[in-house]
Amino acid sequence: MPNWYLLRSPTTSHGLAMSNLFYETGMFEEVDPAFMFDFKPSLCTTEPNEAAQWGLEKVNACSAWQITKGSSNVIVAVLDQGIDRNHQEFANNYSTVSYDIINGSSPSVVRGNHGTHVGGIIGANHNSIQIAGVAPQTTMLSISHSLSVTPTISSQLATGISYARNNGAAVINNSWGDQGGAFYEDLHSTVLEDAIRSAITSGRNGRGCVVLFAAGNANRNGVDYPASFDSRLLVVGATNTSDRRASFSSYGSSLDVVAPGENILSTLPNNATGNMSGTSMATPHASAVAALMLSINPNLTGSEVVRIIESTAQKVGGYSYVTTSGRNNGTWNNEMGYGLLNAFAAVSQVSGGIVNFIDQTVTSNQSVSGWEIYARNFTVTNSSLLSFNFVNQITIDPPFTVNSGSTMNISY
Repeated sequence: MPNWYLLRSPTTSHGLAMSNLFYETGMFEEVDPAFMFDFKPSLCTTEPNEAAQWGLEKVNACSAWQITKGSSNVIVAVLDQGIDRNHQEFANNYSTVSYDIINGSSPSVVRGNHGTHVGGIIGANHNSIQIAGVAPQTTMLSISHSLSVTPTISSQLATGISYARNNGAAVINNSWGDQGGAFYEDLHSTVLEDAIRSAITSGRNGRGCVVLFAAGNANRNGVDYPASFDSRLLVVGATNTSDRRASFSSYGSSLDVVAPGENILSTLPNNATGNMSGTSMATPHASAVAALMLSINPNLTGSEVVRIIESTAQKVGGYSYVTTSGRNNGTWNNEMGYGLLNAFAAVSQVSGGIVNFIDQTVTSNQSVSGWEIYARNFTVTNSSLLSFNFVNQITIDPPFTVNSGSTMNISY
C-alpha cells in the first residue's frame, strides 16, 4: 500500500498509546493502531456445563443475551413427553398451568425423557447449576403426551395444540412428526390441521402463535408431516458441529432453517443432564429465539417472527444458497433452508434502529450490542473492557481513547 508504513515498538507499549504518540509528532497524516480482533466469544454464563453446549456459540446466543434473556410474559408451549417440573433448572419459569392430553387433565405428566430435554434447550435457568437455556427467562407451558401411536393420536395432539393456544402460548414447540410416514403415510388429519391453522391465525388475540415443527430424522428429501402441510409453519432441520446438515436430518422444499441438533446437552428428568440428537433438539433452539424476539416486541405477528428468523439466518456449511421461487426472505438451499439460526441477528433486528454510543467514559467492563452501532467520543480507562457486538454495521468516528491497560473488542 503506497504511503503506508509498518512501525513496531521494541517495548510492550499499548498499540493505541503508541499510535497517539506517533500522530502527535505531526509527522503522520493518519495512524492506524492495527487492532487485533478476536471473533470467538468466551463463555458468557457461570453454568458449569456451558462449554459442552456447542450450539449456543453457533447460534450467537451469548450476544443475544446482552439484549434480552426473555420475559416471563412470553409463554412457550412444549407439546411433548412432559417437562419434569421439579428439575432444578426450571425453578423459576415453569408455568403454573400444564396439561396431560392422555389423562385429559392437569397437571402435565412426565412420559419419557424427550420433553425435559427439549424444555432445557429452551428455558433452563441461568443459575450456575448445570446448563444454559437459550431463553432462560421465558415461561414454559408443558403439555404432555407419550407420542406413541394410538388410534386417537391425531385428535389428542390437536387437543394439545388448542390447549396451548387457549392458555396464552405465544410459541408452540413441536419436536415430533410422523417419522418419515410411519404415522400417516400419505394420509392427513383434518382435525390436527384445523387446530394448527387456528393457532397460526387466531392465537395471541389474532397476532398468531409462532408454531414450529421438527423436520424429521429420516434423512430424506421431504420433511415429516404435519410440518409439511402449511407454509406458515417454521420447520427446523439439524446441523452438526461443522455447520453441515446432520446426517439424519430430513430436508426439502418445506425446510425453513436449521439449528444445532447433534449431541446436544440438555436436561433430563430427576435433575440429570444428558446428550440427545435429532431435529427435535434443533427445533427448541428456534422456539427460544422466537421467545426472545417477542420479549422485546410482543406485538409482532407470528408471520413477522418467522420472516425475521428466516431473513437473518447464517449462510454456513459451504452450501450454495440461491434465489428460489416462493422463498422471499433471502437465498435458500434444499438441505439448509435459509441457513443456520442466528439469535443475535434476529433479536437485534427486532430491537431495531442504530445503537448510539457517544460521549461516554467506560470505567468498568461494558458491552454494547445492536443491529447497527455508531460510536464517537468515548474513553475506555481503569483497565476496562469495552465490547462492541454488531450484526450489520459498526461505525466508530474519532475522537476516542483506549487508555493503556484497557481494551476495546469488536465482534459480529
